[in-house]
Amino acid sequence: MTDRVVDFVSSADDEVVYVTAEELLTDEVVDCLSTVSDRRVSIQLAEMSQSAEARLEREIPDAQLFEWLWDWSDTPAGRLLMVDQEKTLVSVLVDANGAYPLEPRDETAIWGAVQTNSLVVVLKGLYTWQLDTNRDSHGGR
Repeated sequence: MTDRVVDFVSSADDEVVYVTAEELLTDEVVDCLSTVSDRRVSIQLAEMSQSAEARLEREIPDAQLFEWLWDWSDTPAGRLLMVDQEKTLVSVLVDANGAYPLEPRDETAIWGAVQTNSLVVVLKGLYTWQLDTNRDSHGGR
């Protein structure tokens, strides 16, 4: 799944919006986000722990953090990714037999591209609402 995330992020021209379980924020993903940020692609990342946020601020200083709807640590949620409002990916964490809690961890996902894809439409609406709500409540942060 990390390869697919890196592939999607690498293709970004304008914007990456990314919500992830902290353990899935690998060096490879952070490096890729940093590279596209250097190309002036807007990076929007959901808030995480203070240590993860400190790392992101250090390695991707232009990234903007936003408050997310819920704490992912209490769920099997993996990642939500939207690139240029056209490509999306949603993953969940499961163990080998589909049970929860997650040991050993596997990740499964669905993804889509183009603005008429239903997954793209739903995530675009969710992210637009969430980011607009955060901007309003934080004075444009």
